[in-house]
Amino acid sequence: MRKTKHTGTFSPPFGGVGGGFSVAIDLGGTFIKIGLLQNGELIDRKEIPAQSASGLKAQLPALESEIDLFMLANQVENEAVLGIGFSFAGLVDSAVNRILSTNQKYDDGPDTDLVGWAREKWNWPLYAMNDARMALLGEWQHGAGQGCTELVAVTLGTGIGSAVLIGGELLIGKHFQAGNLGGHFVVNHKGTDCTCGNVGCVEAEASTWRLPSLLKEHPEFTESAIKGEDVLDFRALFHHAGNNDKVAKEVLEHCLSAWAAGIITMIHAFDPEMIILSGGIMKSSAVILPALQEKVNQLAWTPWGKVKLVEAKFPDSAALVGADYLVRKSLLK
Repeated sequence: MRKTKHTGTFSPPFGGVGGGFSVAIDLGGTFIKIGLLQNGELIDRKEIPAQSASGLKAQLPALESEIDLFMLANQVENEAVLGIGFSFAGLVDSAVNRILSTNQKYDDGPDTDLVGWAREKWNWPLYAMNDARMALLGEWQHGAGQGCTELVAVTLGTGIGSAVLIGGELLIGKHFQAGNLGGHFVVNHKGTDCTCGNVGCVEAEASTWRLPSLLKEHPEFTESAIKGEDVLDFRALFHHAGNNDKVAKEVLEHCLSAWAAGIITMIHAFDPEMIILSGGIMKSSAVILPALQEKVNQLAWTPWGKVKLVEAKFPDSAALVGADYLVRKSLLK
């Protein structure tokens, strides 16, 4: 394989390695998704609970077992697999396929030799990338972003991630964080402390990890119907907001405003033609999309026209599809 010098962007050539399979791993904060793909088609997948607090190395035996079961169940020989696409919820050096930084998840990631692990276990190459970038690749090539060259992808979930495509190239930057930290744009400078060390980030104002405390901080929480929920998650929030619960409605409006503020900042910074939204929270896209589109239309400074907000075609598997694309394109270098 010919090695290429990192230039601050990632622009895989068109075309690809035909045939063969790829294994995709999307290491999230709550769940780990594993997929077997061929030419962008998801053939099989498995989802297992994440144990992010125990570290990345502790997850490897479970990943090995699940991948081996995939291979056996689908009657795929090791030699038919082109490689692993590894998606990680943190900063990743995609030139050498190494995790650079985490944010209270899998803190031993920078010390874990993923490339060596894949070589030793299966003799496969492994290509790593930030999860939001990986999802953008999947949507760009096979999903909602097909035909576009200027895109921003935003994932709404346990945390909030972003990725940017400008002129048909992923924005990466010298330190591999350009376009990735949209969830840590400040939308409330007097807001909540974020896990990243900043204050009032989009993620600190409206994400899955923040939602329980956000609800409990509401002065009327003890009188609201949502108090009776065993899990204070976005499913419960949208349900009770739909039933006209005052607390749920006000907290939901807070989240929508925070998301809109972050997206508008991304529009001003990156000048996209489209915003693609994905992540677990987007299961309530019927409420989220119209509300955010209205706020963006009203508040974003785009004299050329309106930026279109769309739901990801693969809301739960875009990173897996992107991982297949990454593997095939990386093999052409």
